[in-house]
Amino acid sequence: MSQGGPSFWIETSPDTDYPALPDGVSVDVAVVGAGITGVTAAVLLKRAGKTVALIDSKQIVRGATGYTTAKVTAGHGLSYTKIKDSFGADGARIYAESNLAALERIAQFVEEDGIDCDFERRANYAYAEGAEQVAQVKEEVEVEKAAGLPVSMVTETPLPFEVKAALRMENQAQFHPRKYLLALAATISGDGSHVFEGSPVTHVKHGDPCEVQTEGGVLRARDVILATHLPFLDRGLFFTRAYPHRSYAVAAPLGSAADPEGMYINAGTPTRSIRTLRDGDDVYLQVGGNGHKTGDEEETPKKYDELEEFLREHWPGAGEVRYRWSTQDYMAHDKVPYIGQLRRGSEHLLVATAYSKWGMTNGTVAAMILSDRILGRENAWAGLYDSKRLKPLGTKSFLKENASAGLHFFSDRLARSDRSSVDDLKPGEGGLIRVRGRKTAVYRDEQGTLHAMSPVCQHLYCVVGWNPAERSWDCPCHGSRYAGDGRAIQGPTRKDLKPRKLPDPS
Repeated sequence: MSQGGPSFWIETSPDTDYPALPDGVSVDVAVVGAGITGVTAAVLLKRAGKTVALIDSKQIVRGATGYTTAKVTAGHGLSYTKIKDSFGADGARIYAESNLAALERIAQFVEEDGIDCDFERRANYAYAEGAEQVAQVKEEVEVEKAAGLPVSMVTETPLPFEVKAALRMENQAQFHPRKYLLALAATISGDGSHVFEGSPVTHVKHGDPCEVQTEGGVLRARDVILATHLPFLDRGLFFTRAYPHRSYAVAAPLGSAADPEGMYINAGTPTRSIRTLRDGDDVYLQVGGNGHKTGDEEETPKKYDELEEFLREHWPGAGEVRYRWSTQDYMAHDKVPYIGQLRRGSEHLLVATAYSKWGMTNGTVAAMILSDRILGRENAWAGLYDSKRLKPLGTKSFLKENASAGLHFFSDRLARSDRSSVDDLKPGEGGLIRVRGRKTAVYRDEQGTLHAMSPVCQHLYCVVGWNPAERSWDCPCHGSRYAGDGRAIQGPTRKDLKPRKLPDPS
């Protein structure tokens, strides 16, 4: 059975060891969440003269940003056609302009700070394999050209297989996200600014100043940015306006296979995302995709197997797969992230979420918009991304995903158990089992110890399911995830699954 593990980015970059947040710290701005949005915002604000505290519950750049495919491009598949449908041609133009600016902001940091992060310019492609997709790609090219993007329609690519047509966007980029962000984060501490790790935030009180509460104490700041993927504070109801989606990736040494000389994503399904990676002189080929809504797929190990088969079929000269990892992102119903106030009235409590799998540029856009807001600068893009907008309400996607969450809430309570007995579980396996008449989440760890918990998610009380590829309990409603032993590891939840006692073996 194929298992996921640490990403290529995690394995090829150093660990970090920043201190935990003590009590009594005061700064101008607290940034909660140290991925690409949090680190970039903290750096922009400090270099503009603000004191900042960057706070992460675990270690910095090990969340969604540490498990990305790391394409730095304004080319987001076929998104612009959908954005134009929702926001008009001007909305598509603003989205293009802001994401191109984010690409150049990253390039400028790399050049100015001399960051060694394998940054290289590459063309970005969205390719079609069938006639119906050709029409979609052609329409997308026209929309993107009108939005000011450097795109053209081509019929040939450097890929080792035939495509019917492709959108080619010039002068985009790829890089190593952790090398880039760890270098930026290293410039934050000092002169009244800080980076804190191992400091889970339990509550944020809006006020003058705001109070950020952790187990170690309270931090006070005039402004607070929540850059925690989906906000763990439910006050903005973002869990109804975005839905969780998982994706998978594998990477193998390129070996004697031909370099694809670009970044690629297909126009159809299942998704295939392709690029190269670098570790010193070693070049790897990465294939990603096979996405699905969190908690809706039971046979997750097959996702890795299918990606490996695709890689082996088209690049037979590549080496054996060395890295397998998965990630989770939140998808905005209208394809545009939410950036701004957590809710109406929270002038100093800001949020950024729902990057729809294009976090390298969208996360940088968010950092630029939020830092401008805190610094009192006008930002021409802020209106499009406004976190208070009601645009997606009533759309087919909004209605479908929220209906799906409601269905899971009721039907999963009535569904049959996965296993008949805890004795069926081998080391490393988990399942939902009826114990004393109650459905119970049970995991047997590699040492053979059994862990039993309530299967009820501690966010909004849906029932979790077992993910065998990641050995985690995943909530299909809003994407909270728990380790096999019930510890909260991702999503809007901040509480562990409630433990239960198993009956003594007879």
